Amino acid sequence: MTEAEKYTAAAEASSMDPHDWGRAMALAVTRLAEQLAPEGSDDIHASLVGRDLHLKISDDPAGVTIRVSTGPISGPEG
Repeated sequence: MTEAEKYTAAAEASSMDPHDWGRAMALAVTRLAEQLAPEGSDDIHASLVGRDLHLKISDDPAGVTIRVSTGPISGPEG
């Protein structure tokens, strides 16, 4: 994948209550980091530093789906 591509990851939460979404958000962010990190990287979460993340919450029959996405890294002014 190139830096110009958009990356997306999702996870499901089995509750409609936002207080219960933390684990699903962490899983979605981890999945996103795994896509962005260089192969063999020991610190996959470093690939998220400096990026704008977009969060979308969608209704799901059992709760919600949490989708996290990002595009290219913004410049110093962005």
